Amino acid sequence: MRKSIWILLGVLACTVWYRAHTFGPTVGVRLWPVVSGPSEPLDCDEAIYAHMGRRILAGDVLYRDLTENKPPLGYWIYAAGVASFGYTETAIRLLPIPFVLATIVCVWWLGVRFAGAFAGGLAAFLAAVLTTDPFLFGNGSNMEHFMNTFSIASLALMVFGWDRGKTWPFLAAGAMVAAATLVKQVAVVPLAVYGVALLARRSREGLRAAVALGLGFAAALLAAVLVLWLRGAGWDAYVDVIQFGRAMATDVAPEPGAPPGWMRWLTGNADPKGMLPWPFGDTNYLVWWAGGSWPAWLALAPCLAHLAFAPTTTPARRLAAGWIVTSLAEVALPGMYWPHYYLLAAPGAALALGVTAGDCLTGLRTRFRVADLGGLLVVVAATLGTVGLQVRDYLLCPPRELTVRYKGGGQWVVLRDLGRELDRRRGVFDDPRLFVWGWQSPLFFYGELDHASRHLFVDNLLRDYADRPHPLISPRVAEIMDDLRTKRPPLIFVGYPPFPALRDFLMEGYLPSKLVAAGGDLGLWVAKDRYAAFENFDGIGNPNK
Repeated sequence: MRKSIWILLGVLACTVWYRAHTFGPTVGVRLWPVVSGPSEPLDCDEAIYAHMGRRILAGDVLYRDLTENKPPLGYWIYAAGVASFGYTETAIRLLPIPFVLATIVCVWWLGVRFAGAFAGGLAAFLAAVLTTDPFLFGNGSNMEHFMNTFSIASLALMVFGWDRGKTWPFLAAGAMVAAATLVKQVAVVPLAVYGVALLARRSREGLRAAVALGLGFAAALLAAVLVLWLRGAGWDAYVDVIQFGRAMATDVAPEPGAPPGWMRWLTGNADPKGMLPWPFGDTNYLVWWAGGSWPAWLALAPCLAHLAFAPTTTPARRLAAGWIVTSLAEVALPGMYWPHYYLLAAPGAALALGVTAGDCLTGLRTRFRVADLGGLLVVVAATLGTVGLQVRDYLLCPPRELTVRYKGGGQWVVLRDLGRELDRRRGVFDDPRLFVWGWQSPLFFYGELDHASRHLFVDNLLRDYADRPHPLISPRVAEIMDDLRTKRPPLIFVGYPPFPALRDFLMEGYLPSKLVAAGGDLGLWVAKDRYAAFENFDGIGNPNK
């Protein structure tokens, strides 16, 4: 066991080094094969979460002053991260590392528990690689990292309670499921699998464990509700998380040219012209989500079957297999199929491969069987293939190019530069605020600009119904216009075609900036009374600093 722990510690140390390649140029040391050019910029999700964390620390109340359709825990974690590490790009990159490490520890423990030290070490190593895969946006600070930590911890607690015959682990497991659900609603799915597994035992202990599981879940959920209610945001949270979240799943149509849902789980999203990524087509819009780790995903199916149905399987293993299936379902349930959703399945894939390899190696040590040799070779080939892809596409890729090559993120590079230029020029305004009609939230972060409306991020539901009646969207559009008329922000960035009221507002009091050559109504708009000062700015830095 001591040797296995040392292997785990080595994997954890390597993980920190491995993930830090993304911001290597910022820390100024050469510990990676490629440390050239600037760091990778934040994407739209990371930037808006960081901005919301800063505003929460400044006194804004989530949902009342900052709208979003996700539950609160992810934003509270971001606020804690900004408070601890600062409001910088590197700080946001550091934020998920403790969660990734905790996820790896849980995967290791489960692997050791199911199939021994070799299985635990290999599962931990694969979890480190898969959860950093840039094709899955894993090297960023996506909320799926928080979800994975809480979810895999719930599985570990379930297995621990199952082994020890104690009640408190099931109570804690319920709380962990609630914590994952408080990051994104879809993480509630494993609760049903756990409940069914406990009740299927048909014993008083199983019933008591199921009750404890439910109580732990309810207590953690009610605690978050109480916090929101005491902050005066209870009703606003209900509208955003429950009503708006449900509408996002039911009222948003697939993008034009999107493939059928059953195919999208495999291919990911198509580009606006309907072209699919390699190996299914040819497009420059996005790359295939499995492009950096397809050997591991290919091996998942037989390894998952082994975990669930092998003659040596146990109830705890079958529970883990059910949990892995739910993680795969969580990818599909939102119906959006963005690459970072597939991070939810990464810890389970690592566990399934590690346990299969451990079982096969143990079998070969006692008696040679072709099936064991074949299973071990499949996992070894999948591991080596995935590592080879990651070395080529991640470690040997300049950090800034990661977002351009694998995330369709050339816009994040441009937005970082534009945001920093806005930061230089914001001193020409008495009250430098920004309104963004689109997904260009890095402008808030890099420009260090405050928002002009509590509606910070234009999701697809708001975009699609801004110019037609919708019970949730029409009041939001009216509120946005009231905010703009009241606060009159000096800067407005239009990333989506503006709805009629916004277009009229722009024509009345704004002029298009020459900083952004977008054409039409799109681009950066500057208030007329400060337009000349903004466009002709020739200062060196921000006079407010």
